[in-house]
Amino acid sequence: MINLFAVARKRAVTIWSFLPTALGGPLARVGPRLTVAFLAVALLLPLVGLVAIREQHASSLRAAQIEAENVAEQVAHMATQPTGPGRSLLYQQPTGLQAYVSRVNRDGNRDLEIVGLNRLVLADAVPANQGKLFADDRGGEVAATMRDGRPRAFHELNVDFPNGIELVAVPMRAAQNKIVGAVLLEYTPLYRQLLAAGGRTRQIIVVTSLAGMGAALALGYLLSHGLVRDLRRLTRAADLLAAGDGRARAAVGGRGELGDLAEAFNGMADRLAVQRATLTELAVRDPLTGLHNRRSFEERLNGALSQAGRTRSPVSLLMLDLDHFKAVNDRHGHPAGDQVLRTMAALLVRELRVVDVAARLGGEEFGVLLPGIEHGDAVVVAERLRSAIAHCPVVHGGAVIRVTASLGVVCWPEHGQTGDELLEHADHALYRAKRAGRDRVSGPPRPQPPQPAHR
Repeated sequence: MINLFAVARKRAVTIWSFLPTALGGPLARVGPRLTVAFLAVALLLPLVGLVAIREQHASSLRAAQIEAENVAEQVAHMATQPTGPGRSLLYQQPTGLQAYVSRVNRDGNRDLEIVGLNRLVLADAVPANQGKLFADDRGGEVAATMRDGRPRAFHELNVDFPNGIELVAVPMRAAQNKIVGAVLLEYTPLYRQLLAAGGRTRQIIVVTSLAGMGAALALGYLLSHGLVRDLRRLTRAADLLAAGDGRARAAVGGRGELGDLAEAFNGMADRLAVQRATLTELAVRDPLTGLHNRRSFEERLNGALSQAGRTRSPVSLLMLDLDHFKAVNDRHGHPAGDQVLRTMAALLVRELRVVDVAARLGGEEFGVLLPGIEHGDAVVVAERLRSAIAHCPVVHGGAVIRVTASLGVVCWPEHGQTGDELLEHADHALYRAKRAGRDRVSGPPRPQPPQPAHR
């Protein structure tokens, strides 16, 4: 098809250079000028069609690359996260990593593979490939990505696919930004789907370009102001999506195949938004209790303090720690301890308001953010939570487990101006409650009045 357009473009240039000499003086009259204009537009149609097809290919490839790279980066992020408190990272757990990759492949119908620095396959869409030596890196793109940390999209020849496949490789980084492997994701099916959606459009471009002499001006206007405009909208939407705008969608005026292409692109963007939202939710939630994790809690705390600074409304912070929790694990086992943590998390959600934020800060320590609550009212809330925990038996394996909690209560602005200060003072208040005998609520120490000087 591209060769056909090259021939058409060459002939167009030849005729264009011949017309002024052939027409000579008649070019001075309006009729011949219009004729020449119509012919010129008609001869330019193959070039416009070529540009349109190239833009269509480019936008389809770019859209597929965008989704593949974003999903691969999210997978790389999840693979380097701990699966629980004190547990190793997911990529260090072959069984868990393979289960995660299989789930992603099943939900998104993707050919996903994770490779370690030792060039062994850590997990694959085909579970039988796990542990094998990764040898499909003829161009060295995967090795280069693990070496310099730059994502790469590349075309790779494959014995099973003579036309080759489209792949993207992104680095997998652990603590201190150390590269520990790479995530490979094939996006050939999506690319072919986008191309297939526009296949009929490409045929229309070719036929219209070659048969458009009779309606040169009308077809030229239609192609230049209709098709190319819509394709540029698709390209612009893909660029916005690549820039991180998850709301970017393609709005085209055309129907039929071009509308199908826009619909396919928008469907891809919707799926990407859902996947991104799901992965974002996993990134901010504690996997055991479903509460916010520490990072998310600190962000919500800083946001609440920023809002409070504008409205001058109070913000209270509770820090809660289960008493003698180690004894629960030692006596009943860690599964029982996990059940206690899940039960306490559900209790917090049940007892708090919708606007309040509960989080697991680590181990058996929880945090509660109370926007708009003064210190005195926060103490009442803390006492209610303490009492509810003390009267909430946990049944596990036929055993009834009872726990108590110690709580520290602080309030903005009297006990701290920043989130770090409030967390520090709440931690001190919590340990005051621990030292005072546990199963109680404590605030920060009251400032001592100045002592008169002795004479």
